[in-house]
Amino acid sequence: MIYLAAGVYLAGLHETLPPPPNSPVIFTGGQALGQKLTGRSWTADFDRIVSNTNQTALQLDGVHHAVIFKDGKPYLRVRAAHMTVNTITHDFTATGPIHIETADAGPKRTFETDQATWSEGPGRLILPHPCEVDTGAELPLLVGSITVDVPHGEIVLHKVGGAVNFK
Repeated sequence: MIYLAAGVYLAGLHETLPPPPNSPVIFTGGQALGQKLTGRSWTADFDRIVSNTNQTALQLDGVHHAVIFKDGKPYLRVRAAHMTVNTITHDFTATGPIHIETADAGPKRTFETDQATWSEGPGRLILPHPCEVDTGAELPLLVGSITVDVPHGEIVLHKVGGAVNFK
């Protein structure tokens, strides 16, 4: 009996503990994807990603070659320092220096800002902070905030100042 108790005690001394239940999952390099029933909604290449254990929240660092799609075609190209993605709703928030440019064959437009939010359900991109818009005019267009309704192609600008070039 003493040998049995000693054996059980000694057997448990060298066991390794399982990882904590809330440890993050870390990936280096890859691509994230927001998918609708009809096709891609957005894609993003990243340098590093940190996920919670159930992978419902992703923190992407070094986002490049991101694309927001409209009718299955690239509509906007995005580059950002950081993105937070909800993998259930496919919504995301981008922060840090953000560069957005049009992807279609029309006149090139670029947007420089520090925050952007994508809402998957309505297909809405919101740039809530001041933004510099290059429209091809001699001077940039300075905007307090921008809301882009991607499915309908509507753009709402607030607190606008500067030059614009319509082509």
